[in-house]
Order: sequence, then C-alpha cells, then structure tokens
Amino acid sequence: MLYLRDLPKYEAIEQRSKRYPQVDAGAVQSFLVLLRVASDVLEAFEQFLARHGISQGRFSVLMLLNRDPDQPLSPSDLATKSGVTRATMTGLLDGLERERLIKRDSDRNDRRMLLIQLTTKGRKVLDAMLPDYYHRVALLMKDLSNAEKHQLVDLLGKVSGGIPAVLNSNGSPA
Repeated sequence: MLYLRDLPKYEAIEQRSKRYPQVDAGAVQSFLVLLRVASDVLEAFEQFLARHGISQGRFSVLMLLNRDPDQPLSPSDLATKSGVTRATMTGLLDGLERERLIKRDSDRNDRRMLLIQLTTKGRKVLDAMLPDYYHRVALLMKDLSNAEKHQLVDLLGKVSGGIPAVLNSNGSPA
C-alpha cells in the first residue's frame, strides 16, 4: 500500500540523479504511479467488498472455488493459489464455513485429506454480487481500448518479470 498522495514530478525525481546516480527518473516515476494506482484500486475494491460484508481474503477463496464450482480444492491448494499461508487459509475457511458459504468434506480416496467446495449459499452470494463487481471492473477500465488493455497486461507482465531482481540480495536478476 502506498500512502504517498503527492507524487513528485519527473523533474524533481531527475534532480535526485545528481545526488544518487542510480536514479532512472522514468523508472521511479512509473513505479510511483503504478503503486499509487494499485493502492487506490485495491482500496476501492476493499470498500466494495466491505459493503457486501466480505474481506479480500474470503473473496479470493470464494472466487477460486467458483472457477470450477463442481471441482473441490484442498486447503493447501487454496493457500498456494491465494498466496497465503496454510494457517491463514485455515482461518479464512473457518469463517466461510461458519457462514455456510463453503463446506469441508473428506476425500473419498484419502480420508485424511479435506476438500473444500462452495455451498449453494456460497454460489448465491457470489451470483448476487458478481454482476456489480464485474460492472465496476468494466467502469474502471472503460477508458482503455481493447488493444490498450492487452498492452497493459503485456507491460505489467514485463514489470512482474523484474520482481526477482528486487528480491535478489545483490540487486541483479536471479
């Protein structure tokens, strides 16, 4: 989450290169705008989900289960696909089960294994909110042509490709 609202102008960033020669003003400006927009979009959709009484984490689990509602998933698969720990997933599943949005069943082949599936109530909750959700996504992206949407996906893929260099301790690509 980026809390900074007053982003520096390109010229101000460029001035930093006199003090810090590593500064690529275009990269810094693009990075800050990306973070600002991502933070604003995330906050807007968190508010949308809150109006429906659901957290981002719970919504992610429901959406993963809704990809193929007749195909249950294990808690570890859900954790991996959600990008959370198994312990966090257990808490999310406990809450969703209390609300009767999901059900846990033992795997027929391995009784030690649990499988998670949407309940009828879970499907109805998603069916009630997803038309509005998808409408809001369309409104968010309405000023982009189809070609620009594809270009945005390609560009963000390139940005994503740079993440290993950020994570690598010596700053070079992994």
